[in-house]
Amino acid sequence: MALGNSKAILTERQFLREGEVEISERAFNLIIGAMLMWGFLLNFATVALFGNQAAQMVRSMNPLIFLVIYIALVLIGNFMIVKGGALMSFAGYTLIAAPIGILLCVSLQGVPASVIESAVLITAIVTLSFMIAATVFPGFFLSLGRVLFFSLIFTIVGSLLSSLLFRGAGHKLYTWLGAGIFSLYIGYDWARANTCARTVDNAIDLSASLYLDIINLFLRIVEIMNNNRK
Repeated sequence: MALGNSKAILTERQFLREGEVEISERAFNLIIGAMLMWGFLLNFATVALFGNQAAQMVRSMNPLIFLVIYIALVLIGNFMIVKGGALMSFAGYTLIAAPIGILLCVSLQGVPASVIESAVLITAIVTLSFMIAATVFPGFFLSLGRVLFFSLIFTIVGSLLSSLLFRGAGHKLYTWLGAGIFSLYIGYDWARANTCARTVDNAIDLSASLYLDIINLFLRIVEIMNNNRK
């Protein structure tokens, strides 16, 4: 689920901007890996240390208020990532990852540890597989941008209508569709990373996109496995 991936922004990121310095491919990939680990560690710490408290806090709030705050933080973080330099991008990335940790506290309540552990492993395998596929077939994945965007919109709208109008009928189907879309998004964003100028700022920005892809995939895998268990 790429952030700031309009055609103009993608084209701009292929070139060095004024004052930027290109880094090695190894350093570029290490920064992406380190940023992903930062987001995941932040989420793990939130769930491990404040899981019950965070879940209770969210349940005591008006759902609409929580949704507005969550969306506002993500949009502000996205703006900082797209418009700022490396330091501002890091702050924006953290601003996006922090509330997702609270969302995970709610989503993982009551889910057995064995399911969570298995979901983490499956998510890691799928992520690595699609990154390798995108490295081998970058053209194919880069061609999917518009298709993935509209597919994601269709899945979100369909899932909401299913929940509101049809009492959840077909919700499992949309969960599987979402897992497939975010798997492809991982490949798309990794292929996109390989077309951008190798700068610290670009590495952080692209990490945010990959982070959101992976988290969304993980949540859907958890839901699928938890439903199967029941």
